[in-house]
Amino acid sequence: MAVSNRVINYTREKYITTAALFMTLGLLAGLFHFLAQKSYNAYLAGNTHLVLETAFFAVCIVFMVYSTLLYQICLLGYYKRREKHVPVSREILETIYSRIDAPTLSVLVPSYKEERTVIWQTLISAALAEYPGKNVVLLIDDPYHAKALEDMLKLEDTRLIPAELQTLFDAQAKRFNMEHELFLQRQNTQAIHTGIELNRLSMLYEEVAEWLEKLALDFMAGRTLEALPYADRFFVDSIIDTLAKQHQSTACELRQKIADEEITDEALLNQHYARLASFFNVRFTSFERKKYSNLSQQSNKAMNLNSYIALMGKSWAEVETDNGWELHESFDENADFTIPDSDYVDTIDADSLMLSDYALRLIHIMEQPENRQLAVIQSPCSSFPGCPNPIERTAGACIDVQFLTHQGYTHWNATFWVGANAMLRKAALEDIKEIQQEGKNQVAIYIQDRTVIEDTESTIDLVDKGWKLYNYPERMTFSATPPDFGSLLIQRRRWSNGGLIILPKLLRYLVRAPKNIMLLKEMFMRFHYLASTTSGCVVALLFFVYPFGDISSTSWLPLSTIPFFILYARDLKNAGYRYSDVLRICSLNLMLFPIVTGGVLKQFQQMITGKKIPFGRTPKVTGRTAAPAIYCVIEVILPIAFTAFAVQDIEQARLPQAAFASFNAALFTYALVHFIGIRAVAEDMVAGLRARWRNAFHNAEIIPISTVRWIPASLAATRARKRA
Repeated sequence: MAVSNRVINYTREKYITTAALFMTLGLLAGLFHFLAQKSYNAYLAGNTHLVLETAFFAVCIVFMVYSTLLYQICLLGYYKRREKHVPVSREILETIYSRIDAPTLSVLVPSYKEERTVIWQTLISAALAEYPGKNVVLLIDDPYHAKALEDMLKLEDTRLIPAELQTLFDAQAKRFNMEHELFLQRQNTQAIHTGIELNRLSMLYEEVAEWLEKLALDFMAGRTLEALPYADRFFVDSIIDTLAKQHQSTACELRQKIADEEITDEALLNQHYARLASFFNVRFTSFERKKYSNLSQQSNKAMNLNSYIALMGKSWAEVETDNGWELHESFDENADFTIPDSDYVDTIDADSLMLSDYALRLIHIMEQPENRQLAVIQSPCSSFPGCPNPIERTAGACIDVQFLTHQGYTHWNATFWVGANAMLRKAALEDIKEIQQEGKNQVAIYIQDRTVIEDTESTIDLVDKGWKLYNYPERMTFSATPPDFGSLLIQRRRWSNGGLIILPKLLRYLVRAPKNIMLLKEMFMRFHYLASTTSGCVVALLFFVYPFGDISSTSWLPLSTIPFFILYARDLKNAGYRYSDVLRICSLNLMLFPIVTGGVLKQFQQMITGKKIPFGRTPKVTGRTAAPAIYCVIEVILPIAFTAFAVQDIEQARLPQAAFASFNAALFTYALVHFIGIRAVAEDMVAGLRARWRNAFHNAEIIPISTVRWIPASLAATRARKRA
């Protein structure tokens, strides 16, 4: 999110939201009274066409009202949650270091052709997320045998990252494990002196802080914090430096205990030593499912995760067959490797970062006796703050406001799993496990891959089995936003595809679930989540192309949207943006309308043909992702078309319609100029025409542009030789 020092009074925001909700209901009552009166008068006049047209218009308004009211109800739920939210103290969280039976944790990082810096940062953030003894696994999904030289070198370098980090952490783990063992020996011989131990602990905490500061300096490579790209700046400031300051603060607190001659329990001393040791007790590994022919080869994130989860808790032998390498379960000492099982599996995309207390806080909630049926807990991703790129910043603002909506879903018992990060209970995954046939092999399905919004379908699977989901009401994970129109197009087209395919599964859950008021509230939220994209596209198309005439000119319609826009602008301001960004978001959403419509049509294609739509991965590359020429043409035509509509409406003295068309024309033009760029549109259109001429059109190609990035020396040298 954007940088904000704004102090939010959640009680006040709750009252403002409640007032806006009642105002919206009052204005909508006026609107529907107007439509009813219009329809009644038309009926008395025998104008059947106007009666039907008014009824049709009213149905369209109902779908619009659904989305408007849901947003405000979710916002109200979020503020109620924040009003009551009291974070668990660090003292309570850190008691886990005293437990011998602490739940086990594996952090899985699915990756596909990511940049080295992106992977490195995510693995570091996962490793620095405090928790006793965790596994951090990089799931590399690149083609196992890369064809291009650059891809091959990049893959080899990616494979080295876990080993490099293991060496980095092991050097410190040995020292701090020894410190813990020596303390236990002193404890056994009753040679404990509180003052000496506190002083020693303070020195050790300072060592960790110094190690973190050196890690940050090595990453910055002589650059100042201000000179770093905004995402790197957030990584250094919020992931490394903040943790270093926390350890420095702990060292000061321990020294203050010495000055105050405070008596410290030996159990607390042991807890501090255990915490310091566990800070570096991280097991880094990587896994490549595409090496093995008997594992799923489906190209999507879900199957990358499913393949590894299915192997957990067992030993495996690599066997070379006529079909290539296969993995066979091994029950003897000749196994090539063992994948440890875990009580919890945390998934985080390779372009996301988690704060240091993420795992401690989320697992603490999962471990409470009343939460035994909690399957998924997460903090939905926010955007990295400080982005200067207009399209990236505006798209990030949308994500940051959506965070509030997802928090409201939890208040109304309708949480959806949002896949950039999630803490998963392994037992819940086993409960929804399915076995499917893929070619000659049987593969385990934990996270559904039937649609490209795999986390959404898995949500319905979990609630149907009696499991619950929960969103933690603080921003604890942050993710990159697509930096250009081409990559944003791929992401948003994927997000808008699949809701209707999943909807029958939700309706079957409705039939089986106990009927009560909570189910009604839940279905109000879940149905909208799955159906709103499709219904929104249909309604928008009707408003754009169907001449509703005088019905749509009523002032009640724009008046009923005012409370919504006031709240949205206020939420943007609370998140660190400007009030005026609400207009930029309107412009962005209009720009994305053809893309969302394309995604909606794709789901109909899958429903008709029965064939899965390929998983469109969001490109994360150095350079600009080109957009398909057809979308570029549409983005150019739309502002021209709305300008023509406005001129026509003015000529026919339909001023309200002319104002609507003019406003849309202005927003489309702003998006074309500021979000996409005239030059980029021209380049992509020409590239698309050339590709069609060569009969080699691709949906997305990478157009290199000059930029600064951190690349391995071997790859940089190879590129230099190629250029020479």
